[in-house]
Amino acid sequence: MAARNKWSKLGVATVLASLPFVVSADGAPETIVYDRIRGELSPGTQAPTVEAMIDTIEDGTPMSLTAMLEYGERVECMACIPKLESKLLSSGNADVREIAAWWLRRRPFGYARIAVKMRNTLQDSSDPVHRARAAEALGEFLDAGGVPALTQAVSEDTELAVRLASVRALGRLNARAGHAALVTAFDDEEPAVRRAALDQVLRVSFFQDHAAVIAKLDDDAADVRIRAAQIVGQKQIQAGREGLEAILANDESVPARQAAAWALGRIGDARSALIAAQESETNQRVLDAVKIALRM
Repeated sequence: MAARNKWSKLGVATVLASLPFVVSADGAPETIVYDRIRGELSPGTQAPTVEAMIDTIEDGTPMSLTAMLEYGERVECMACIPKLESKLLSSGNADVREIAAWWLRRRPFGYARIAVKMRNTLQDSSDPVHRARAAEALGEFLDAGGVPALTQAVSEDTELAVRLASVRALGRLNARAGHAALVTAFDDEEPAVRRAALDQVLRVSFFQDHAAVIAKLDDDAADVRIRAAQIVGQKQIQAGREGLEAILANDESVPARQAAAWALGRIGDARSALIAAQESETNQRVLDAVKIALRM
């Protein structure tokens, strides 16, 4: 009890700062001391200074910024926080926005305020570019607190780019609370959003609405039908066999017929439909897919 109280009073950071970590390099022991300002130092290396980090954030290339922030993951740079926060909305480089969000979500101080600002930006900003980038940031923050704002954007935002970013962010979050919003996006007026929503099905761990996926086998957009067929095959959704057989027999899109053949091979019990396709199909790519499916 006394030992536990001692640790509690000192604080973990204080204790870590006072303890040497002994490792062995080339057979010789070396001591690494945790420096709470400079981050964790490794033998023969040195974490970046706050000044170097600020200079790179202001003037560095995307590649140098990525390297600097990854190297300085644990460096306490309070001045870096507002500079990187501005990158989330202002930078036209997706890599810069991604690494900025990655570094910021690791900050014990400041992160919560930034997350709230991104939610408010998504909901209230008149700039669709800012709304889309705010949605993107919420996904990179991996914070389920962003789900309500993203859900609202999926169903209500008038801009395609914002709905796309919000759907992808929900997939990145992988939060069960985002399930309904993804299903809603299956029926978006834009094929790109419907396709993006289907893309998330294989990225999240909670999706179970197989009927909603099967319905997309009859979508107006070939790209959406193809993705739905791939998902039905990947998840081996037996109830999707009839829709796949219809695509294989009648769809005007060659890639859609290919995808349907592959999916039928995955779910099984479709030999008669595949043999029928062998007899009627004229496209060699589809015939090759049918042949592979029969071997499955």
